[in-house]
Amino acid sequence: MSWARTAAAKAGALGLAAGAMGIGVAHAAADDKYFDPEALERGAKALREIQNSPFAKKVFEQIKTQEQTKQAELKAKEAEFNAQAAQAAIQQEKVRWEEQRRSMQQDAQQKAQLAQYQDELARKRLDVEHDKQRQRQVELVQMQEESSRRAEVEKQQIAQQIEAERRATEKYKSQLEKEVQREKALAEAEGRAQERRQNKDIYQEELKIKLEERGLILSALHCTSLTGAATYSFNGCRELKIKLEEDRKRLVEAINTTFGNLGTAAVNLLTDRDKLLTAVGGLTLLAVGVYSAREGTKSAAKAFDRWFGTPKLVRETSRKPLIGRGAAPVEKTTEQVKRDFSDIVLQPGLQDHVRSLAALTANVKRHGAPFRHMLFYGPPGTGKTMAAKRLARTSGMDYAILSGGDVAPLGGNAVTQLHETFDWAERSRRGLLLLIDEADAFLSRRGGNLSEGSRAAINAFLYRTGEQSRDFCVVLATNRPSDLDPAVIDRTDEALEFGLPGREERHRILQVYFDQYIVKAGTAEGGAGAAASRSLWERFSAALRGRKSGPETIAVKDMADGDLWWAAEQMDGFSGRELAKFMASVQAMAYGSHNAELTSAMFRRMVETKVKEHSKRRGFIEAGGGDAPY
Repeated sequence: MSWARTAAAKAGALGLAAGAMGIGVAHAAADDKYFDPEALERGAKALREIQNSPFAKKVFEQIKTQEQTKQAELKAKEAEFNAQAAQAAIQQEKVRWEEQRRSMQQDAQQKAQLAQYQDELARKRLDVEHDKQRQRQVELVQMQEESSRRAEVEKQQIAQQIEAERRATEKYKSQLEKEVQREKALAEAEGRAQERRQNKDIYQEELKIKLEERGLILSALHCTSLTGAATYSFNGCRELKIKLEEDRKRLVEAINTTFGNLGTAAVNLLTDRDKLLTAVGGLTLLAVGVYSAREGTKSAAKAFDRWFGTPKLVRETSRKPLIGRGAAPVEKTTEQVKRDFSDIVLQPGLQDHVRSLAALTANVKRHGAPFRHMLFYGPPGTGKTMAAKRLARTSGMDYAILSGGDVAPLGGNAVTQLHETFDWAERSRRGLLLLIDEADAFLSRRGGNLSEGSRAAINAFLYRTGEQSRDFCVVLATNRPSDLDPAVIDRTDEALEFGLPGREERHRILQVYFDQYIVKAGTAEGGAGAAASRSLWERFSAALRGRKSGPETIAVKDMADGDLWWAAEQMDGFSGRELAKFMASVQAMAYGSHNAELTSAMFRRMVETKVKEHSKRRGFIEAGGGDAPY
């Protein structure tokens, strides 16, 4: 068997060699027509030996087995090559994704850097705009102060001119009176002279009788014949002179008599001790009485104004001097607080915060703890003032509103007015919520461009709010919180941002004002001036003027809640005040129709008009360099 396997191996080797040579010769023959045929002969000889061998079948099986083994090895190598190719493809895909990830990361970094750069530019632009706005405000304050000074100077000049004209008028009047008196005296003298000329014979006869009595008849007649008519004029002037001399003598005698009496009285007073003491005491009591009456009147007026008056800076207040003084705040439940804020629409989180502050403030007042100062900031018309009023009413406090724009033009008087306002707030027995609207107008950052009056006003405010008070709380409302002085911001304990209403809030606001301005128009609960007259006097006054006692009701046709939702969708960016004004415009449009009715088409037309106006208004603000939204 071993010999057979050896022979088979040899035969296989010979067969393989013969086959290989045959294949090589065949390829060579295909490439070259001149080749050596010996290889074919050797192959053929090997094949004949195999065929003649008794182990030819095994040889062929061995060859087949070797061929299969070779093919399996080739397939294994092919599979290995395929696996390597797949691994290479995976590696290539990984590299590609890694490159793509790096590229995306670089793009993201570039975008982030670009966004950061744009944000820095926007912040710088915003700072520049804030500086410009502050500069404009400072210039406005300076212009107002300069205008006040010019007005004061003009007022003084006008007063001086009026005084000069008055003095000139009095002087002219006195001169005119003197002239009239002189003309009157001359007219009287002329009248007397005329009378004497007319009664010349009578006067001559009287004069003749007198002269005869004195023995001077001849000289008088001679004098009369020489002087003629001039004698009568001379006699009239002489009589006028005699009369004036008599008047002067009477006046001198009256003056002498008066001063003589005064001198006698003074001598008697000085010589009589009792009369002197009585006179001195009477004069002293009279002076004390006059001075006391004057100062007492001033003090009473100040006390009355202090307890019952309102400071000049306060524009609006719910505090009444006599009614409700000393009333303690009533404890309210959570449901009552929610009902108080039912008609005020704010963002959900903000509304809950404001309600909690109202309940907190009421409890603070009830327990005698100090109040907390607050800062309300946000775009205009977002309900800051309304929320402050309702917070005061819900917590059982009074409220007072003053504007920061009223403080800035006061200059040096601002400090006095602020102290009077805070003193007035401290005298409130129910507690006072002092709302300072447009607080950035006089509580802006202290810098080199700030006037001394504004700086003193800020210092006065910081002094009065340096410690928490049990009598009042301050609420600052502003559209520019970044303009406030850092010390002012540090005085506040709560800061609430009032943003623009969203779609849900806009729909609720439209529902509230649609109910007040449209549905209840012509009734006692109507809004925007569409309420009916409640009192008899109002109805009687309207009847006297030939007017109706109240507007008519508005007929609402083919209007649905979907129209309000559509309007809320279209009015993106509108504030609560703008929505209220829009509904007032809808009311005016309804009253402007023939039958005082409102249809869906009219409502939608007004929505489109107001949206266009809002876009143009925003364009005006942006073109003018205004800040968005606050």
